[in-house]
Amino acid sequence: MANIYDTANQLERDLRETEQYMTLVSAFESMKADESSYQVFKEFQNAQLEIQNLMGQGQAPDETKMQEWQTIAKKLDDYPLVKTLMEHEQAMDLLMRDINGIVTKPMADLYKN
Repeated sequence: MANIYDTANQLERDLRETEQYMTLVSAFESMKADESSYQVFKEFQNAQLEIQNLMGQGQAPDETKMQEWQTIAKKLDDYPLVKTLMEHEQAMDLLMRDINGIVTKPMADLYKN
């Protein structure tokens, strides 16, 4: 019987070698090197985390919080390094969703009938 954890650990190592991951790392390093881009990125992350925490507690963010987040999100358009990072993040997310579909296929197949 295969050790599933060995397989998962190998997958983790293989993911680090994908083009999607390597370009994401490069984009992150470039963005982080630009102080103003990194600052607005951190603002966006903090706002996003705050909203996720509220929703995780079963609370909807109030209108003020949503407007703050939208203001920060709009600021991202002025920072091409952040936009590039997010594009590469989306490519990595797509890869992860594809892998998740493969990994969860046995359960999907089980419940299909």
